[in-house]
Amino acid sequence: MVIALLIAGGLVYFGKYKTTPDLSQEGTTTEEQAEEETVLTKDIFSITLPAGWTEIAPPVADILVMAIDSKEEISEEKIKEVGFQTNLSVRKDDLSQYEQIYTLAEYVDSIKTSLIQIIPGITFTQEKQGKVEGRNALFVECESTQEGIDFGTLLVFIEGKDNFLWAISFNTPKISWPVYQDQFYQTAESLRLK
Repeated sequence: MVIALLIAGGLVYFGKYKTTPDLSQEGTTTEEQAEEETVLTKDIFSITLPAGWTEIAPPVADILVMAIDSKEEISEEKIKEVGFQTNLSVRKDDLSQYEQIYTLAEYVDSIKTSLIQIIPGITFTQEKQGKVEGRNALFVECESTQEGIDFGTLLVFIEGKDNFLWAISFNTPKISWPVYQDQFYQTAESLRLK
């Protein structure tokens, strides 16, 4: 069984994935992560993972970070069968590689158009402007059904420097959306660029 997950404005196809924590971060242990938020620091950015979240190996190379809620308890059999866990991913895109120079809004519109073509029935339920670390950002909530499972997703697009754009994707079963919605926004707003 394969699910197409929205990963920071793109798609990644996978079924069951290994959720072995990445403990390569100095001083980070699974027990510590279960008790408190973890600031995940990389060369070019940092982001604060919610309590109980664990970094995992991304399924594709262009994802800079992927993390899952390792404490999540899944009760629905369909979701258990595919091995899905609520997740987030961070990606950086170089806008200078495109023929057209995109504004933030144009980039988001092009992503939405692509997603409509790839995921039949996807709906964009809310879009709002905001700021992340003082930078312009667009927050896009959407819903989709894949392999008979309803998902809720938050896509966050943030203007960077030198024609770069940052994208964060949060994915959860739709039934869990009310539990995670605020946490997703808080996590996105914790992004710090170096």
